[in-house]
Amino acid sequence: MSNNETRPTKGKAKAASSAAGRTQVREATATISHGTQTVTGRVSLTLSKFGEVFGQAASAVRKGFRWVSETVTKVGLIAIIFVLLWVPLGVLLDWPEFAFLGAVSAIILSVAVPFLIGGNEYEIGFDLPDDHLIAGEHTKAPISVTNTSNHLQLPGVLEVQIGGGVEEFSISILRAGDTKLIDYAIPAQRRGVLKLGPITTVRTDPIATLRRENKLLEEREIFVHPQTRQLPRTREGILRDLEGDPTTSIVDSDMSFQSVREYVVGDNPKHIHWKLTAKIGQAGKFMLRQYEESRRSKMIVILAANTSEYRANSDEYEIAVSAAGSLGLSAIRDQRKISVLASDEIPALARGRMFAIKEFKVQTKRRLLDDLCLVNASEQAMGLKDVCRLAAAKHADVSLAIIVVGSTVTPRLMQQIKMFLPSNIGVLFVVADSSPDAEPKFAEVNGMKIFTIQEIQDLPGLMGRFIR
Repeated sequence: MSNNETRPTKGKAKAASSAAGRTQVREATATISHGTQTVTGRVSLTLSKFGEVFGQAASAVRKGFRWVSETVTKVGLIAIIFVLLWVPLGVLLDWPEFAFLGAVSAIILSVAVPFLIGGNEYEIGFDLPDDHLIAGEHTKAPISVTNTSNHLQLPGVLEVQIGGGVEEFSISILRAGDTKLIDYAIPAQRRGVLKLGPITTVRTDPIATLRRENKLLEEREIFVHPQTRQLPRTREGILRDLEGDPTTSIVDSDMSFQSVREYVVGDNPKHIHWKLTAKIGQAGKFMLRQYEESRRSKMIVILAANTSEYRANSDEYEIAVSAAGSLGLSAIRDQRKISVLASDEIPALARGRMFAIKEFKVQTKRRLLDDLCLVNASEQAMGLKDVCRLAAAKHADVSLAIIVVGSTVTPRLMQQIKMFLPSNIGVLFVVADSSPDAEPKFAEVNGMKIFTIQEIQDLPGLMGRFIR
């Protein structure tokens, strides 16, 4: 009996001992784990703080380097080198010349610092008379500089970036609220898109050792339109068509009724307004119907854009663009249906297999001129034959084609080009020839009318004399 009682006691003791051992192991493991987490956390926190400090230091270094690059000029950089290098050398080597130059450089830097103190509290007024320019013409664009602060502003410099250059204007001392007006004129520019701005004020010392810039107006793009001339009205290429558009011209027979008039001898009796004549009731007095004349007038202007079609190193292409613009504006003014086309650029690998033409916007005069600012001659552009072939296929209802080319296009080539256009339409070639011996002239060859112009001013006169 005693043995039976002792065995369970030993089993319980062993179980209790095993449980206690496992508990100690878990506690020891938890203690080690806790200790490990604490060390890892401290290391991570240290690294995180070190990273933050390093990032702040790197940011400060970048800001300092940016400040030095923007503020210190080449003269100022040389002065700093003299101070840091020549003063110690002069003292250590007992060279008074080096020490003197270093001291002078330090004085120059110390004198330049006060010129940068304070901000450039200016307000810039800059307005063009129009939101575009004309190629080859000077444009006045006065600039006003106003001191908007409550204190005196030291002298400075106003920099205006235009195209690839910079123009500088001096700003004198301005009291609070004072305004300085600068008579600025934008120099003549070539056709294209001009980048104007930014406009920046610059504070610097008399020796230009240090400088401080403040951007006041951002960069803006201005379209430089080609020169154009107003052309006389012409009926060339206008066909009478009952399905056309009504005009302000009055005729005796058409579809759009306009008014009535009294019958005169020679009028067609078929157009007598019998009801109105009976209502008037006067013997021998007849009233005749009148109509608005309907016309069909689809004109296309094709601009040659391959460099081989113009004389090299000349202004022939610019003259051609001006001629195309003048013709397009004249058609828009006369409310004629117009399409202005040019050959698009074709990659060399796809030449002969790919064809494309560029069609300009003609909804308004401004859109046409803006598009003409962006067109340029290229070696990759298609030749005129392919352009005319595509234009004829796309605009089957054309009644007049005006093709603007350079002086290298011969009359024989013009005849070949004409074969790609419908035979029942009018064809007019405008040749831009900038050679010194060229003269404005008109010629008619095999049904083709050819104008030769040396400058855009020649086109209105030729149109007025030979086109009706």
